[in-house]
Amino acid sequence: METVHAPALNADNLPWFNVHKPLDLPDLKGKVTILDFWTFCCINCIHIIPTLKNLEKRFPKSLAVIGVHSPKFPGEKNTDNVRKAIERYEIEHPIVHDADFSIWKQYAVRAWPTLIFISPDGYILGQLPGEPDPKMLEMTMTQLLEDFEKKGALEGNAADLLKPPEKNQTGGSLKFPGKISYSPEDNEFAIADSNHNQIVITNRQGKIIHRIGTGNIGKKDGSFKESEFFRPQGLHYENGIIWIADTENHLIRHINLKIETVSTIAGTGIQGTPLQGQSIATSAALSSPWDVQLVGDQLYFANAGTHQIGALDLKQKIVSRFAGTGQEALLNGLRTEGAFAQPSGLSYGEDKLFLADSETSAIRSVRIDKAGFIATYIGTGLFDFGDKDGRGKEALLQHPLGVFYSKGKIYIADSYNDKIKVLDLKTQEVSVVQASANIVCDDTSCSKLWEPAGVIEVGNSLYVSDTNNHRILKIDLITGKTEIFIS
Repeated sequence: METVHAPALNADNLPWFNVHKPLDLPDLKGKVTILDFWTFCCINCIHIIPTLKNLEKRFPKSLAVIGVHSPKFPGEKNTDNVRKAIERYEIEHPIVHDADFSIWKQYAVRAWPTLIFISPDGYILGQLPGEPDPKMLEMTMTQLLEDFEKKGALEGNAADLLKPPEKNQTGGSLKFPGKISYSPEDNEFAIADSNHNQIVITNRQGKIIHRIGTGNIGKKDGSFKESEFFRPQGLHYENGIIWIADTENHLIRHINLKIETVSTIAGTGIQGTPLQGQSIATSAALSSPWDVQLVGDQLYFANAGTHQIGALDLKQKIVSRFAGTGQEALLNGLRTEGAFAQPSGLSYGEDKLFLADSETSAIRSVRIDKAGFIATYIGTGLFDFGDKDGRGKEALLQHPLGVFYSKGKIYIADSYNDKIKVLDLKTQEVSVVQASANIVCDDTSCSKLWEPAGVIEVGNSLYVSDTNNHRILKIDLITGKTEIFIS
């Protein structure tokens, strides 16, 4: 079998993170190296992060992981946005930001994610596109490292070489907040405080009433003080009950505010494959549920990891596939035959489930009826995106994460464009909410939006999860003025 020497990274002039100085293959001599080609929008890339962390923890001396960030969207080319994504996903191995795809081209990579394996003497051992099976990868790496150790090919300590610089800790009440929900019956807001691994409840003035969860990563049910979450993203608050998309636990959780308990109502805690048919809710393996929306007795959830919409029947405690084949694409038609691409936000109105289909930069809907026809209002494909107002598909978005239906309009968290936009369903016109793009605020600490993940309308105001700024903003739609609601 012919062996190929791994090309040099030649990345001294590129931005590096989590390392004191740029690295190249000679620095990694004597270690098995994994190059992880990823982009921070990609759910499959996100799924690999814990797998790589486990490998790094198990083989700290002999394995080096280098992330090569190769951006899909323009917003991912921004170095500060990459820095925030690394912080959000708590990645500790070195990352090089390959904004112009120079390393990508040298290694002839064609898909996100792709893992390249390099021997201790600098030869390519193999290439693995897509998500690996974590157990199979661990078994393979164990055997590989044992073989190299027997040959005396391993040397040095990767942990010493790759030790990251000290990081400044992000302070404040919130850390990378996900979605926000409002319960008129309770007159309160619920916020997914994603990187604190908690759910926060506030009153109408933004005062925190409850902080639910220990803050530690985990799956524990129980009281508010003992329960655990793992980067929850979406939630729905109504009548003293909160349903949560506990994203990185691959679970749907339930909070009862009257008795102050947290319970798991769907999922196994292990990442699943595409939804098919029906399953008992707690036996159904979900995949990165990103948002939830209650309609009657049905709790719909955006199963982002399999590009589908699932339904949880709260009475029968059954999970079923509601829409999407599991193919990553933009296909309209009957709900069982259509396709989505990483759906990340849900909202209900006009007998439809509206959704932010993030990887196609699209706004779509599924009718809540037997046929459930899928329609698309904005967006044309996986690689069609931008920042443009207009009518219907003339308009362009960039990786939207949140939607909210109100009075014939869809408010959109146009995340990578750092704006809130609005779709008028009657005219099909799409326009920027100018107050979100040109913020007028009496507080001097106000700044432009930075990757907003969620938006809702309450009264005459929009409440926006200003994710990378770690706060919730309140935008008055009448005066056009903004205030910091919670930070």
